[in-house]
Amino acid sequence: MKAIYKTTLAMSCVLGSALLLSACNKDQEPKTQNEAQTNSVNDAIGQLNPMPIKQFPTTADDAHDIAILDEYEQRFTEMTDSMEIELAKMKQDGSLTAEFEQQRQKDNVRSALNMLKDLELKTEQGRYIQGLLYDYWDNQAKALEQSRYSNPSQNSTDQVEQLNGYLHAQSQLHHWKSSQTSETKM
Repeated sequence: MKAIYKTTLAMSCVLGSALLLSACNKDQEPKTQNEAQTNSVNDAIGQLNPMPIKQFPTTADDAHDIAILDEYEQRFTEMTDSMEIELAKMKQDGSLTAEFEQQRQKDNVRSALNMLKDLELKTEQGRYIQGLLYDYWDNQAKALEQSRYSNPSQNSTDQVEQLNGYLHAQSQLHHWKSSQTSETKM
């Protein structure tokens, strides 16, 4: 049950990030373009295509890497929740600017990348998941930079591909944890 909650929470964060990225320039766009962008994002989400779980040999360091990845997820989720609370409070107070919101999003993505770089993983599977997550957040950083210069809906195929990679990392980790649990029961 706890793993399902974490996966749901992670997916919510990812979808929230995607929606935040797509909404970065919403105040500057006409209503019809916003509607087209929303439809484009909805179409893209409908095109999510789960990737198959990659099989890795069991190692003595599996539990170590799973714990490290779980700790990363927990710390990142707490940091993201704190940021979202701060932004919501500022929005309610009327003190939130688009520039500040975008800067906080950039800070959040940069923190994710730094946290992932600092992980000391010992297994091939752990590094595989780390790489998938790093690629996702690196692409989010690029998308935030590009959102200032272009229409984010133009890259919906790329966003779907990136989201597929992130969701695959979550599925891979969940599968890995499940296989560890079933092995310890034997």
